[in-house]
Amino acid sequence: MVYSLYMFHKISEKTFYQYVKCPNWVYFDVHSDRKKPHHPLMERLIDDGMIDAKQREIISDREEISEVTAEDPDDAFRQTLAFMAEGRQVIYHGVLVDQHWVGHPDVLEKVEGVSRFGNYYYVASDVKRSRYLRDEFKFQGCFYAELLMKIQEVKPVNGYVITPDKMVLSYPIEEMEAQFHLNLMEIEKIIAGKKPAHFVTTGCKQSPWFSECREESESCDDLSLLNRVWREEVAALHECNINSIGELASLPLAELERRVPNVSVSRLETMHEQALAIKKGNHLIKRSIDLPVSKIELYFDIESDPLRDFDYLLGVLKVENGQSSYHPFMAESPAQESATWIEFCDFIAQHMEAPIYHYGFFEQEVVRRFAARYGISEIVEEALDRNMIDLIELIRPSIIFPLSFYSLKDIASYIGFHWRADDASGANSVLWFEEWLSDKSPKLLQKIMEYNEDDVLATWKLKDWLVKNAG
Repeated sequence: MVYSLYMFHKISEKTFYQYVKCPNWVYFDVHSDRKKPHHPLMERLIDDGMIDAKQREIISDREEISEVTAEDPDDAFRQTLAFMAEGRQVIYHGVLVDQHWVGHPDVLEKVEGVSRFGNYYYVASDVKRSRYLRDEFKFQGCFYAELLMKIQEVKPVNGYVITPDKMVLSYPIEEMEAQFHLNLMEIEKIIAGKKPAHFVTTGCKQSPWFSECREESESCDDLSLLNRVWREEVAALHECNINSIGELASLPLAELERRVPNVSVSRLETMHEQALAIKKGNHLIKRSIDLPVSKIELYFDIESDPLRDFDYLLGVLKVENGQSSYHPFMAESPAQESATWIEFCDFIAQHMEAPIYHYGFFEQEVVRRFAARYGISEIVEEALDRNMIDLIELIRPSIIFPLSFYSLKDIASYIGFHWRADDASGANSVLWFEEWLSDKSPKLLQKIMEYNEDDVLATWKLKDWLVKNAG
């Protein structure tokens, strides 16, 4: 039976992604008078998806692909059901519906077994840009499995994610099933009107409602504003009648240890220091940071288009005797990635002793991936292994900032750096690049380059600040 999608507010696989990132995202989407539509590509970017052309490329080796083309969801469901009844081998862009549940698996694939359709049934998979299984992907897979159980009367045992490298990652549905049903129950309550508790996380930053979430949390001095605090830790503090950052900061550490025995002393100390820093509006140096002294330093940042699994710009700032020069290594298409990588490696070979500062693990991940894909000389590989320095890994055990988030933009802004573009962000840079691919606007390309250059300039400013303040 085909149900109308408009009887209730629909729950889709994206709802689970949103719930994991920020439960208030689900609440505001349903109950706010204001709507915050995303750019269509931003929707895919948020959900770790990719553009349609890339998805088609990734699944191109599959035989007998049947695509659901109907735009109306009810019609798309009917078309999907027809394909399933006919026993089509691969169904692309299928739609699964049961009352107010609506699933959009990227791929439905026929496997041997028994269902109401005959001696076969279907399993679901999504094409994701991540090369790792994440919980939110598994919850989405559980959702598809529930829908498939209702539609074909047999539940798939496994869920699947297809990576940009065409690898198929599998996971047992039962592994996440209990937590899936708990999440589903909470989502249903939120849709019915239950307001989730305040809890700001890095996942909230992906939500279009982030400013509302943060404003609400700041208004009640919520403990979730502590950097990298766990929900269990906040719950433990609440149980001991410590309900705000101000209350946490006001207590002596010895009193905290006595009142909150279920949280380790080291974590209580870190949270207490974080609360003090936030209330005083100033950073706290816990220990010094030892950085190498060099006449030449390199600062490294990569711009990527995850919608295409395309790392298109390797930006390097060279600093010699206090003077900087920016060196962008750019590929205008995936076919140019290899040549860009070779140019970058040649540049590194000319600066074998220079430390290479970056912020976060992403640069190291791309370097490893490119080295495996395109090759690398032993001498350059050794230089990258020896010289790459991740500043955030040095900062975390050494400095407490009065900030909820420790991204480069948060910390660099705290120490006084400003990006040239008012709308500078990693997500927006992806949209700029997608637009540039369409119209090749020189001004847009310049904006992308300036954004990358500002990232490496910010990394340089942060490194110098660390030398002066924590050296």
